Amino acid sequence: MELSVTEIVKIIKSETNIIKREKAIAFFFLNLIRELMSLALERADQELSESMKNQGYQIEKKNQRSINMAFGEATYVRRRYVKAGQESRYPLDKFMGFDKYKHYSVLAVRNILAVSSVAAYRNTALAVNCLSGFNISHAQIGNLVKTAGQKIKEQQEADSRYDAQTAKKQVPVLCLEGDGVMIKGTQGRFEFHRYQVCEGLRNVTCKRRERTNAKEFVSLSRLDALNEAKEYIANTYDLANTLIISNADGGAGYAKKDFDEIVGRCAKHEHFLDVFHLNKKIKDRLCFAPELQGKLIYALEFKYDRDLVNTILNTAESKLIDELNTVQNHEHLARLRSYIDRRWDDIKPFKMRNLKVTKAIGSCESNHRKYTYRVKGQGKYWSEAGAEGMLRILACIKNLDLEQWLNSDFEAGKLISLDHKKLLAAARDSLKRRHEIHVGIQHGALTAEAVGGSYLAKLDRMLNHIKY
Repeated sequence: MELSVTEIVKIIKSETNIIKREKAIAFFFLNLIRELMSLALERADQELSESMKNQGYQIEKKNQRSINMAFGEATYVRRRYVKAGQESRYPLDKFMGFDKYKHYSVLAVRNILAVSSVAAYRNTALAVNCLSGFNISHAQIGNLVKTAGQKIKEQQEADSRYDAQTAKKQVPVLCLEGDGVMIKGTQGRFEFHRYQVCEGLRNVTCKRRERTNAKEFVSLSRLDALNEAKEYIANTYDLANTLIISNADGGAGYAKKDFDEIVGRCAKHEHFLDVFHLNKKIKDRLCFAPELQGKLIYALEFKYDRDLVNTILNTAESKLIDELNTVQNHEHLARLRSYIDRRWDDIKPFKMRNLKVTKAIGSCESNHRKYTYRVKGQGKYWSEAGAEGMLRILACIKNLDLEQWLNSDFEAGKLISLDHKKLLAAARDSLKRRHEIHVGIQHGALTAEAVGGSYLAKLDRMLNHIKY
């Protein structure tokens, strides 16, 4: 320890530039951590050898490997074990979760993905290069996002993901919402689909509430997102005595029958037409009569009066004279009538349904922001693999289970406890300055099988005149 302090003091005194001084100190500590980590990994590999030999494995050779961890690059030597009829193994790599052919540890990947979820890849690379002990390019970050997203998707769609779950929860109410969002792709526009589930609301402050046990499912494939939500509900909840409240815009894949498929058998299912989309539809269709838009919204969402709605629509039709008497306006009004007739049961307000629960629907649009702020915007064009990966990562961050899915590929192990005194002695030994034996000046002669006037012959004569 005294030697380390001496080295740091020497660095402080040797540099006059403030930034260069701090860079030198940071470089010293990074190198120190790398050396200690290399020693610890090699010692751990040595401790694991006994258990491998008990399993019938033999040491074939030792190989060196470098991997970028959260604190920087670590280089270490580990043993390769072989056994007749079995694949060769690196037990240390498996224990540490270092996948073969990968250059980054799980924590390093997790940190990179967390930054990339709120920043462009180039800005993520800049942040990682400035704040970590290794460098990475924006292209490598894009590949990490695609690879991690694909792995997360495979695990989230695996049949065995709910095998460990036995007991199911019984809740009085379960709220379910879904919607789709269009984004720009390298080969054209495509849509991602999102479903969200929660058990109601709870008060965080006197003015703020949040969803209880919220879970979100996102994918470019609506069926994939729907099936994941369906499997989650089926394996997590017992819905025999549960009220299901669903809310959506009523588009393709988001009708009441689609939510019936997700939920299955339950005590009762109440479906709502999303108010945001209803208001938008009214404003789009009654664009020729803006003074009637608010009245129609009031008649539908507050009064729920069929006669009043028909009166307002008839009034709108009476305005289709002179310059407003166009085919397009007549078509808009006819479509609005048809839309209201088809969705009349779903439009019924929450307060008129006598549901003795707190209203916890209508947040689907606002919860899009976590995703749209990252994947939508000027200059953002996505490949399908990149978009799927980023959406999966964003959903995991929203569900607070990103580390769980990144860790699930690796088996947990139990390392034999290391001797603290031996490890400390090895660390101190690594800090000692060792005398390096120099070879010194080598004597030799240049022979050239060429005529005396060649450039090699001239160089030979010049070297022979040098006195050592």
